[in-house]
Amino acid sequence: MDAQRLLVERRSIRRYKREPIPDEIFEKLFELCRWAPTARNSQSYYFIVIKNPEIIQFLGNIREPAKPILEAPYAVAICSDPSKSRRYVQDGCIAAYHFMLAAWTLGLGTCWIADMDRLEVKEKIGVPADHYVATVTPLGWPMEIPAAPPRKLAREFYRIIE
Repeated sequence: MDAQRLLVERRSIRRYKREPIPDEIFEKLFELCRWAPTARNSQSYYFIVIKNPEIIQFLGNIREPAKPILEAPYAVAICSDPSKSRRYVQDGCIAAYHFMLAAWTLGLGTCWIADMDRLEVKEKIGVPADHYVATVTPLGWPMEIPAAPPRKLAREFYRIIE
């Protein structure tokens, strides 16, 4: 898949098949993820793949917008360590988006779930309190691919200063 097509066609997936993801796909996914950029190449990010149904239930019920987690066979927490980078928030967020794009190239769906940097989430998945949780995204084979939502025209959101 070429980069332009990837950027235009990636969708947030909220419904998933219950099929497992083979280990080889996880290996390919994280091989791609290791190339996510970070401040000063700190590589402060890390990923936690959650298969445990009880933890998935907890995460999906933590707040209403997290419900897509309940629909997926896996959840993935994308985190970063502040001891490795002063820009750990940015590192975690770009690693999360890199993960989502990489997953899409392998036929997998994800959905950004905001506001998961909570103490109760960290305690449940074993993340130190001072680390950052950029997102916990559902992960799985899409049940369906939604149509593209309406978008602004490009000229509506940029300007050039000469």
